[in-house]
Amino acid sequence: MSSLDQRRKQVAAEIELLKRQVEEMDGKIRAYLADRQNKPHPRHLDLIEKIQAYRLDPSITSKQLLTMVDNLQWKMYYSKRAWKQLWENAEAQLRNENPGAAPVSENAPADYDEQTVHTKAQYSVDTLWEIQKEKLRAYGYSESKESKSEFKKRMIQEYKKLIKNKKDNQEIVMAFDKDTMHCKLDLK
Repeated sequence: MSSLDQRRKQVAAEIELLKRQVEEMDGKIRAYLADRQNKPHPRHLDLIEKIQAYRLDPSITSKQLLTMVDNLQWKMYYSKRAWKQLWENAEAQLRNENPGAAPVSENAPADYDEQTVHTKAQYSVDTLWEIQKEKLRAYGYSESKESKSEFKKRMIQEYKKLIKNKKDNQEIVMAFDKDTMHCKLDLK
């Protein structure tokens, strides 16, 4: 099997994995909305962003892969709309049950002790790790200067620091620093 065929099979498997994650996310969102105290935030916005930004490497593009990506992105589009409706319905129900309760946005943080940050940020940190690897590849580096566990530790520390200083109108965003060749979190 040629390396091109092998790479295409890897990408097809990656797309299938993302498709399964979209299908599993529906249950995670429903579980969270039903029991916000005991279920982790689904981090669905990270998955939406990842899939919407997904692009094929032009050197391996085939009709089959283009169709798979197109189908995945359409599935994401319709799922995103359905999840937004689920969220709005849950918020409306919550407001009816507790008229004085503050609304909880789709990406609202919960309490942030270290274990909670680690658990709730797990999917997000894994996504950021993948983004950092992609950025490094784009700049011609085959591997990161830090291990995945070092990266996770750094991201969690940055997140904990930022969440303490975050104002209501700000959000935490990730940017790639070309000087240090690392992803960094910051307030926007």
